Amino acid sequence: MALLEVENLVSGYGKLAIIQGVSLAIEPGDFGTLVGPNGSGKSTLIKSIVGLATVFEGKITFDGSNITKRKPENIASLKLGYVPQISNVFTDMTVRENLEMGGTIIRESVQRKKLFDRVVNLFPLLSSRENQKAGYLSGGERQMLAIARALMAEPKLLILDEPTAALAPIVADQLFQKLSEIRSELNVTIVLVEQNARKALSLANRGFVLIQGKKAFEGTPEQILKDTEIIQLFLGELTI
Repeated sequence: MALLEVENLVSGYGKLAIIQGVSLAIEPGDFGTLVGPNGSGKSTLIKSIVGLATVFEGKITFDGSNITKRKPENIASLKLGYVPQISNVFTDMTVRENLEMGGTIIRESVQRKKLFDRVVNLFPLLSSRENQKAGYLSGGERQMLAIARALMAEPKLLILDEPTAALAPIVADQLFQKLSEIRSELNVTIVLVEQNARKALSLANRGFVLIQGKKAFEGTPEQILKDTEIIQLFLGELTI
């Protein structure tokens, strides 16, 4: 059974439908990458999944539960983690406080401590910055903290919206490496929205191409990268 299933989704904001009948499925253990031109609806699609956009038609199922039109906090309680592109950390709180906030849905203190230790081991930089306010972190460090905070809730699925936007290439590569480690070491299923399509697809086992609110193609990264029509018409950035 798919961990996440989207069926004939029509969604957007207010009365404006941006996503037009999209269906996709993510299996447990998948690393799925959602790519496409700017304005294709990638962020709207994932915001629809996590309850931050209006669903007009269709159905969204996560881990066997119908989450269509549920509130974001109810969806998060099912262990679906989401890292938005911006405003993803509490800048007036310390690194430790941010991580502790991420683990509030874990009731047992022993388990929270175990998760905290595991997360800081995965992101050792955060361990050395525990008492520093998040607002003083660099862009790359903030993104690492945002991902780490999401992991404190022990998600079954982690959805990330363009985490490398505006980051220097070397920092972006470090973040991509962390995502690969998260999938392999923590066994977390991942869905990544990313403009750096070639790099993102290199990490994934499943790719989805979104064009003008519709799913234009679905397949393995190899199939997408070898399809000349997709590259020329839809993913011109892959040839750069």
